[in-house]
Amino acid sequence: MDRVWLDVQMWTPLRGTFHPFTDVVCEPPDPLPAVVDGWQAWATAQLGAVAGQERWQPGRYHYSAEQRDEGGHPITVFVRGVWDHTH
Repeated sequence: MDRVWLDVQMWTPLRGTFHPFTDVVCEPPDPLPAVVDGWQAWATAQLGAVAGQERWQPGRYHYSAEQRDEGGHPITVFVRGVWDHTH
């Protein structure tokens, strides 16, 4: 595996739902986490770094860390979660 994708959705309070926001392509962690908590810690660290660089607005984001096929379709989902960005 040479890439892990973070599929990110942003919470919109007016609609009361998450809507597609962005995809983040990352180098996979080495070694690969053996448990979900490891994937969650890795994913939120990646999100924090990207959000800081790109100056995302504070709010709630839903994410999934996944491996994708050549067509961009998820083939393995390592973790899903909600992340609160406060900076």
